[in-house]
Amino acid sequence: MGNITDDIRNDFAVFADRPFNEVDSLALSQLAYARMPQDVPRHPSANMVPLHTLLRAEAYDAIFGSIWSPQMNVELIRAMSESPRWRHIRIGGYVDEYDADEAMQFSACTFDLGDGRLYIAFRGTDGSIMGWKEDFMMAFRRPIASQEAAARYLREVAARWHGMILVGGHSKGGNLAIYAAAEAPADVQERIEAVYSHDGPGFDPSFLEGTGFARIASKIHKTVPEASIVGMLFERGDASAADRFTVVKSAGVSIMQHFGLNWQVKDGVFVRADGLNASAQYASGVINDWMDKYDDERRRLFIENLFAILESGGYRTFGELTAHWTQSLPAMILATRNVASDERDAMVAIVGGLISSAVKPGPVERAGE
Repeated sequence: MGNITDDIRNDFAVFADRPFNEVDSLALSQLAYARMPQDVPRHPSANMVPLHTLLRAEAYDAIFGSIWSPQMNVELIRAMSESPRWRHIRIGGYVDEYDADEAMQFSACTFDLGDGRLYIAFRGTDGSIMGWKEDFMMAFRRPIASQEAAARYLREVAARWHGMILVGGHSKGGNLAIYAAAEAPADVQERIEAVYSHDGPGFDPSFLEGTGFARIASKIHKTVPEASIVGMLFERGDASAADRFTVVKSAGVSIMQHFGLNWQVKDGVFVRADGLNASAQYASGVINDWMDKYDDERRRLFIENLFAILESGGYRTFGELTAHWTQSLPAMILATRNVASDERDAMVAIVGGLISSAVKPGPVERAGE
């Protein structure tokens, strides 16, 4: 048992032997975090280049240096480029947009699986506290600029490709994948084979009741780790959870459970957990109950206050926050003094979910922030 990289190194089954599944989707979703070199064709070019184009040691810092655990990502691309399952994959359609005025960070790329199908991967958030703020905001405010960009990207790719399409992403990317698929024209939705969300934020009830979502709901595959926080926004960890998402084991501690390269894989499939841990169940219940009570403006103010508290310790990333929890926690507690009591309960649930497992013994991560 290991992560997706370990499994790729040791399992030589090609797609004809074992169909594309959730583990394959996570591998491509993780590659979407890379800052692609210039010879990867930009969107909307129809050209593509081999996956091994990313194998260039002198460019690893530029390609992987700004994401969680650069070396683990280098190991992933090396394993995929050597694997009979992956070595023939081609990549293109890269887009990386940033608009400060619109508060938008959007990136996507397209993979040709070589069997008549494309996989569209949307990039998730980085490890910064501000990046996670977008995850929380997008769970109830629609559409945000990156969601509109994702829907447009899917339509444009589908206009140039007439075969089947798979769509997916990790973290924010999972939310974008579901949103783009739900907003696609009906004829495009018919060609969408599956939609994958790996610990991506959910959606408010009005979106889930829409006709576009109804047409693709049966094609959605959602996976979350045992300590999921972001992926449980607008989800419930109750008895019916098994029908809506799969809980997987992660070697990560605390917030690093969210990191896809910590998710555990054996023989090409995720190692399933018994369910969400107690902290995640409690946090999802408190947070979602609070969200259900208030309108979007009250929710927006809540998120603003929450992240002001998370930043009060002076740390930029969640990795730093949990690594220095003995210093950051007192500052955060002090910052909640002026918060209304009902909001304080929800905020404490979130912070507790992020911090609690960091103070308990757990697996040692091989890399991380």
